[in-house]
Amino acid sequence: MRLHKREEKQNRHAAKGSLFLALTAAAVLSMPCSAMAEEEERTPIEEVTLEISSSIQVGDVGSEVDAETDSGECEVANVDVTNEPNDKWEHKDKPKVEITLEADGDYYFASGFGKKKIHLSGDSASVTSVKRKSKEEIRVIVTLKALKATDSDYSLEVDEAEWDQRDGVAEWNDSEDAKYYELRLYRDGKFLTNIRPVRDTGCNLGRYLDTAGSYTFEVRAVYSGSRKGEWQESDSFEVSETLAKELVTAASYRISGTGPAAGTWEAENTGVRYRNSDQTYTVNSWQQIDGKWYFFDENGFRKTGWVSWKEKWYYLDENGVMLADTVTPDGKQVGADGALY
Repeated sequence: MRLHKREEKQNRHAAKGSLFLALTAAAVLSMPCSAMAEEEERTPIEEVTLEISSSIQVGDVGSEVDAETDSGECEVANVDVTNEPNDKWEHKDKPKVEITLEADGDYYFASGFGKKKIHLSGDSASVTSVKRKSKEEIRVIVTLKALKATDSDYSLEVDEAEWDQRDGVAEWNDSEDAKYYELRLYRDGKFLTNIRPVRDTGCNLGRYLDTAGSYTFEVRAVYSGSRKGEWQESDSFEVSETLAKELVTAASYRISGTGPAAGTWEAENTGVRYRNSDQTYTVNSWQQIDGKWYFFDENGFRKTGWVSWKEKWYYLDENGVMLADTVTPDGKQVGADGALY
């Protein structure tokens, strides 16, 4: 009798345990099934095609870029140019664009949605990166092709090139897109020297006006090595012997390194140059600095050794200083003016 009661009690406990396990298993199984059912109600987006159109051109201050998709699974929510310049777009600039895509209600962006799933059409561009912010949003970073300038993109006109005949200063009107200016100086129609770069709209040429004659200059605006304006010719400046001496004396004080507007020496890998106070470099010509004469080549670098100038030879020591009234290291005699006997 007692045995039967014990067995019944054990059977009841076993039944309760089985029921608990069954309910627990059912609950566990029902959870992923519900989540999967909820997840499967939306469809993952496999790929997106974007059509890019940009109206950005060299010289623009704005940044108009548009992106569209004909996908029924997502839409373009925002387009933003991330590297807009402070001034103007320039030659070879590459605009970068961030495009925000939002999934429609029945779709989502699955984990791992990357660059290979974005296809571009329209203006030439490339996908730089894709950032998945959530299942509903991704941000596509696109780099547009480099901007290419044409001559019409720049305003490089120069006009009213004229002399200030009181001190031998060449002057002209500013050019809107000029990075600097180049000058060419002539006496009696014959070329004397070029001066570059000139950062202002005026340049004192008094040091070159050392001989009586009729002087003119040409000036042009420069944006880059391949973008230059047309040469503009000045009026004539008639210089007498007396005026020539006055102009050279005044100019040598201004830029010789001892006056209030002294220049500075610059040592570079390819040589030594002298930057004048007006930010120009003397090229293909002589310049007196601190009472000593130096000759600078076509790139503005100080020369040493023998140089030929106007059918005469001059000797420059290891520091570029012209020797005068002495014997050169190779045994040649030079006069008080530095010219070889």
